[in-house]
Amino acid sequence: MATQVSTSERAQQVARPLKVLVPLIKEDLRLGDEAAKTAGMAYFIAAGEKLIEAKDQMSHGEFGGWIKRNFDISRVTSSKYMEAAAQKLRASDFSSMNAFHKATGNKSYMPNKPRPQPWHEPVKEGIEQARRDAERIRDEALTRQQERDAERKLAIQLIDIGFKALASKLHPDKGGSRDAMSRLNRVRDRLKQHA
Repeated sequence: MATQVSTSERAQQVARPLKVLVPLIKEDLRLGDEAAKTAGMAYFIAAGEKLIEAKDQMSHGEFGGWIKRNFDISRVTSSKYMEAAAQKLRASDFSSMNAFHKATGNKSYMPNKPRPQPWHEPVKEGIEQARRDAERIRDEALTRQQERDAERKLAIQLIDIGFKALASKLHPDKGGSRDAMSRLNRVRDRLKQHA
């Protein structure tokens, strides 16, 4: 059972850098996709068996229309499922329907995916480039914000050090006056507001 980590505990943990996390996450997603495909084989074969049973009950030419009306698969896809069932495959014989199609000679078929169009690749490349540009801009903005924060912290330290040095001369107990000390306080407050 997973335990919940409190916000303070999470803040104390050392986080892995984003550059390390990205490939790890991508690998997890890839392995998840592969596992989903492998797990689906038994269901595709079972559907193929039932499709064969249904086709045997129909007259010639009815099956394609029946598939179209009742399922969100193409006639070609249903044929592949039926082919896998007819060959008495076990779910473990192939890792996915794509692997089955490649092994049986139909390399262009990809279940549940549209066939790639010639314009798909350039669009995908453009989207990927835009994503990379957005990440770069976000990282640069974060770096600029960190630099502004560091400068602000340094400015406040400088103001405090200068205030202490001048207060030691202008304080009424050190030979200064109330007016001079009052003026010094106002100047310090204004400087801190602008920092």
